[in-house]
Amino acid sequence: MRMAERAVAGLGRADVVIVGAGGFGREVLQYVRDAFANDPEVRVKGFLDDRPPDLSAFGLDVPVLGDTHAYQPAPTDRLVIAVGHPPLRTTLAERLAARGARFLTVVHPLAFVAASARIGAGCILAPFATVGAHASIGDHSVLTFYASVGHDARVGRSCALSPHSVTNGGSLLGDEVFLGAHAVVNPLQRVGDGAKVAAGAVVYRPVPAGHLAAGNPAKARPSW
Repeated sequence: MRMAERAVAGLGRADVVIVGAGGFGREVLQYVRDAFANDPEVRVKGFLDDRPPDLSAFGLDVPVLGDTHAYQPAPTDRLVIAVGHPPLRTTLAERLAARGARFLTVVHPLAFVAASARIGAGCILAPFATVGAHASIGDHSVLTFYASVGHDARVGRSCALSPHSVTNGGSLLGDEVFLGAHAVVNPLQRVGDGAKVAAGAVVYRPVPAGHLAAGNPAKARPSW
């Protein structure tokens, strides 16, 4: 059974609320429609956004329901956070969970997830993302186009992996880690909480928490 099918099994009625109505939110809208195309009990209810953009130019039939400070999730709501910034993902998740929000994991049908991998609540896996055997992805993390997590790797909570980024076998990402496009974390390496790996950087040694690693080989410095 494909991961997308396993993700929806037993879901029942779900009114999907996408948190964030920007460009990423519009991408996630399509992911949801693709992932749940064959489930008549799953529908997109609308967006939440604290600074809602003008969506009229995009021809969307999805309303903005309100902001994250005031919205009260309904029992059938399932929220997914479509914001790329890792610390903000955590803030929004905690704010909405405090009001009883339940979160939906969205795995696009074109993603590959090994049967032995574990995917947390509220995660987003874009087309062509890959998660290897016995890897784990923490709650509210995002894998964008062609991002990959190797076998036995661990990705923490609210991480964001940009297109074509790779965290190889046995590596460990802490919470709220950001990997830029084409960034590579080599096998068994660790990237600490809140750290960033710049686009194209290659990590050969541990990256301390809160640091920015850039270059090949990557050198880490405090991130301000």
